[in-house]
Amino acid sequence: MTKTALWVKRSTDAEIVNSLTQVLSLSRIAATVLAARGISNEKDARRFLDPTMSQLADPSLFAGIDKAVARLEIALKRGETIGIFGDYDVDGVTSTTLLWEFLEQLGAKVVAVIPNRLSDGYGLSQKGVNRLKEAGAALIVTVDCGITAHEEVNYAVDQAIEVIVIDHHTVPVLLPQAVAVVNPHRADCERKGHHLCAVAVTFNVCIALRRSLRDGNYFSDRVEPNLANMLDLVALGTVADIMPLIEDNRIYVKYGLDVIARGMRPGMQALLDVSGAKRSQISAGTLGFHVGPRVNAAGRLEDAMPAVHLLRSRTYEEALPIAQTLDDLNQERQQLQRDVVEEAVAEIDGSSEHQDAFVLVLYRPHWHPGVVGIAASKLVEKYGKPAIVIGSKGKGSGRSIPAFHLHDALCQVKSSLIGFGGHAHAVGVHVDESLVDAFRVRLCAHAREVLTEEQLCQHILYDEVLSPAEINKELIAELSSFAPFGRGNAECLFRMNNVKLSNIRELKSAHISGQLNVGAQKIRAIGFGLVERKIDWTQAVDILVVPEINEFNGNSSIQLRIKDVKSSS
Repeated sequence: MTKTALWVKRSTDAEIVNSLTQVLSLSRIAATVLAARGISNEKDARRFLDPTMSQLADPSLFAGIDKAVARLEIALKRGETIGIFGDYDVDGVTSTTLLWEFLEQLGAKVVAVIPNRLSDGYGLSQKGVNRLKEAGAALIVTVDCGITAHEEVNYAVDQAIEVIVIDHHTVPVLLPQAVAVVNPHRADCERKGHHLCAVAVTFNVCIALRRSLRDGNYFSDRVEPNLANMLDLVALGTVADIMPLIEDNRIYVKYGLDVIARGMRPGMQALLDVSGAKRSQISAGTLGFHVGPRVNAAGRLEDAMPAVHLLRSRTYEEALPIAQTLDDLNQERQQLQRDVVEEAVAEIDGSSEHQDAFVLVLYRPHWHPGVVGIAASKLVEKYGKPAIVIGSKGKGSGRSIPAFHLHDALCQVKSSLIGFGGHAHAVGVHVDESLVDAFRVRLCAHAREVLTEEQLCQHILYDEVLSPAEINKELIAELSSFAPFGRGNAECLFRMNNVKLSNIRELKSAHISGQLNVGAQKIRAIGFGLVERKIDWTQAVDILVVPEINEFNGNSSIQLRIKDVKSSS
């Protein structure tokens, strides 16, 4: 059964709150939210409130980036065909699109390949190398993969093709024998970028290459590419790959959202339209819940290349049919995902072994490997435990909790696996189907050695306790300046105690709607998926809420989005 989450107030220092209130002319509540996010002085606060492109770190700090730039310059001067090999998720699709678009604007001839999840598997392969060789590639650039592809890189070299690896996954002890490896997790990397996804690393390579070409007067007779206009791709990949929205990522997403709002990419606009998202209210949440899943659906169920072609479409008319196809695939993906989650939940709730385990490992041979990662995320959310879900042909995905480094854990039991890769929070695995039980036993034993019962309880952090009277449009406007919100910069969440809601209704999809009366003001409250909590909503409750403005039919009103609820008694 689902564990009750533990509500924890973020710690703050009263002196820091008072100081931020005064120097920034903020309300006490807003200053408390800033302090709760570790912001303790005026300089850091202003960088947070007004992130600018000038704050981005120097790309030259990446280990290996100079070699990558030098080899790409040689390819441009020789007129070589450059092959791009990307991953099939959103990060890989956006990385492929960005690099392809940028190199084409430099005058390069580019060919690109993304493997099919079902027939090709993950990462660079000899088959992929051969496809790019047949297309004439003299240089291959891998994006969002390649860091563990030692044999495949060697195979490419044997075919007289050099390789540049651009990746952000955990780095092995030995790097592949590529001409350049750009990965912020390299031990010798001065650029502290562990929070960056592959499209962000690719963006930095493009900045460094443009700078070098500029210094060499490459643009004396051609237009210099505007990389700022490609930040929509960086924003999409960053949010969809669930990277923390801190430091550079905060800048990428803020300015990327501005690019999207200006409607500069027809494919992005088509995706927004088929998803039903409002163009006037684009946020990081729009990318995470509307755009990203539709781009991902292509690679999860079929071929990811249509998603690349969509993002590269030059007209809305060209883009719309592809976007509609991705929307159809996403609906199919959602149904497959629901089926997997329902079966997995039934198995967990009916098994004392799963309920006692510190990590969940589930396997069914008919589960589609394209949706097991999302299913694992749902199980982590429901049970507060790391989860690995394995489907057809032993292909699986895992998601974790903050206290459990999933990639490190797999390193401890790797002899039970055919292969694996990923990072602390998410991994992909390939298991011999006859050895799934043995893998489960070993991983569960390791989890018991490194985790405690307390760490398995879901913790929800909130910023402050508020009374209904303290919530108004001015506060919501003040808090909205803290966006973009996402992992690493959560939405502003508040606790309200002993609240009585009226006009309570159950809506479709297990949602709850109610009303909070504050004097003459009536504030709508909605809790998505909270019907299953079996709370007596007619009695006083404690709620965790995100205050927001609801726009409907040209009218705006305050709305409380309920994230969790407990009986006040």
